[in-house]
Amino acid sequence: MRIHGTPLAATAAFVAALSALLAAQAPPAAARMEPSAADLAQPNFLPLGPPASLKPSKVPDLSGDWSLVNFGQSLSAADPGGRLRGKEPDIPYKPWALAKTMSEFPPTGPDANFEQNTDPNIHYCEPLGLGRIYMYPAKTKFIQTPEAVYILHELGPAFRVVWLNAKHPEDPDPQYWGHSIGWYENDNTLVVDTVGANDKSWLDQLGHPRTERMHFIERYTRVDATSMSLDMTVDDPGAYTAPWPGKRAFKTSPTGFMRYMWVCSVRDNYEHYEKVGKAGNAGETSFKK
Repeated sequence: MRIHGTPLAATAAFVAALSALLAAQAPPAAARMEPSAADLAQPNFLPLGPPASLKPSKVPDLSGDWSLVNFGQSLSAADPGGRLRGKEPDIPYKPWALAKTMSEFPPTGPDANFEQNTDPNIHYCEPLGLGRIYMYPAKTKFIQTPEAVYILHELGPAFRVVWLNAKHPEDPDPQYWGHSIGWYENDNTLVVDTVGANDKSWLDQLGHPRTERMHFIERYTRVDATSMSLDMTVDDPGAYTAPWPGKRAFKTSPTGFMRYMWVCSVRDNYEHYEKVGKAGNAGETSFKK
């Protein structure tokens, strides 16, 4: 008995088998390193603005020139030194945010690669922004008025306006510092609630990303005459699967505010790379191609 084959079916089977073999041998597709439309459509985990049950509070005195006690490398409360980049127990990454973080070359910290850094502040003088502004040993000053609290940063120099007795706009235009409102709690704490930040700045020295969905909460608590604590919360459903914390501590500074002006200059950055290159660094850097 003769079995009649079908050349078309045999060819199709061969092509399917070859495709499966090639797919098994092919390298994995590059990881996505930006949020999807679905990520950016998710609601925030935490409510925006003051709680409905907010009790009246005294206005704590935040005056003074404040220096950081622990400026660190990472916003992670569990890993401020940045030794667990990508594996922090308190940062619940979405896959794209983890891939993006690990693709960056930090300028400082345990994984520092200054000559090939991808830091947007060093390359383009993008403002350090929320969270990251407290990664350097520069001073901060608060100007409190009935209408607003002005946070002055020696680093930048930069300032922020925290509107009191106010609401966020329904659809804020994304900006580097976002839109901040504030209120007082427990007779000793200023709460700063920020939305409407853009996605151009890192959250810290290690390259943790943020999206336009981020809701950033800061609680500045006057502990005693010479110390203040700061609790931060990153509520960004575009990049993370839950809110996560950061902490900093301040002490009053005897040297005064703006004794030294921390100015970002691309001119100075490029001059450094030119000098390093001429001094014998033959390898390429992110500035010197």
